Amino acid sequence: MINDKEKKMIQRYCIYPKIAVVALIFSFVQCALIVPLEMIDDLVFQNKGFQPTGMFTALGFVIIYVVLFCFCALAPKFGMNGKKWKSLIGRLNVKQSETDYSKDVSAALASQAVGRFLKESDNDTAKNIGSAMQVAGAVSTVSTSIDMLSEVGSNAENMAHAYRIPIPDIKKQLIAFAVIPILIVVGTYIPQYIKGKQAMDQRIAASAKQVEIVKKALDPVCVRVHADNPNESRSRSSYTVMGYLRDSGGTDCYVHVQVNNSGTIINISYVEGVDINKSLEENLMQAEKDFATLQKSFENLNVSVSNPEILSYQAIPQQFKDEFLNGTFYKSFRFYDQDAPISLSCSFDTETEDQFDEYTRPKIYFFLGSK
Repeated sequence: MINDKEKKMIQRYCIYPKIAVVALIFSFVQCALIVPLEMIDDLVFQNKGFQPTGMFTALGFVIIYVVLFCFCALAPKFGMNGKKWKSLIGRLNVKQSETDYSKDVSAALASQAVGRFLKESDNDTAKNIGSAMQVAGAVSTVSTSIDMLSEVGSNAENMAHAYRIPIPDIKKQLIAFAVIPILIVVGTYIPQYIKGKQAMDQRIAASAKQVEIVKKALDPVCVRVHADNPNESRSRSSYTVMGYLRDSGGTDCYVHVQVNNSGTIINISYVEGVDINKSLEENLMQAEKDFATLQKSFENLNVSVSNPEILSYQAIPQQFKDEFLNGTFYKSFRFYDQDAPISLSCSFDTETEDQFDEYTRPKIYFFLGSK
């Protein structure tokens, strides 16, 4: 009644749709998998840029999935329109369904087309709607494709049942087909993760060493020094050392040193509290004296620094001093020295006279960083 060639054709058409569905779904999974793997590489191990081996491996599997999907989806579709299949239907009058999916396909394509059009708009709301429509169109396309494949598979299984042909169980093969490529892609990232961890350990060791040097330099002149421990905050992009020249009070003074995660000093900030019970001249003299005392700690310091001028620059710009002396305790201002060899800024932060109260702490800020 049925020969081996026809039997194998029926069995192929039973399993092809299942393979096509898995290939379709996991082509998207492979694309999505790159994102968390790259995020781990970037955020946890602080490796900048894409990992080419893993990315190209994932894209290679995506190509394989797409090719398999096209073949396994089209082969039974065309085969079921052929004479052999129709002959098999006629022999036993096998029930076959044929749903018209043209409306669903047209709606999905239209949604994506309108979405692309809206994304070209200058209006942010229209752009967001366009992105949502593109996603909806893509989901609808996938859903329609799965429905079509399910119908093809059901037709093939009806034929197999009619002719008493066993349907191959390929669940284990499908699981392997889905899981093994994921494991391979993840495996390609492991050497990069190991390399990233080793590099991060080296950077943390360098940072810890530099932080300790700065801390020891400030200990003799400060009443209190606080320093981050790079070994406890491994994923941070920078670490700080803060030295307090006096105990906290109305006119506290401290220095804030920022060290990046490669162990390099990138900026130093000095903060001086202003006492409104003293004159502007007295406050400025005290600030200059305190800043010089703190800055002296960094002279001849054997540390990595983004710009050596940061450790040796001491003078508060004259323009800032003039504006401060000609101002009041109730007017904030900021000054940038564009001619300095480093990024230098000074500011006086306070409250207006009508908002000034016992909780207000006016301060002078002196910032030194690399340009």
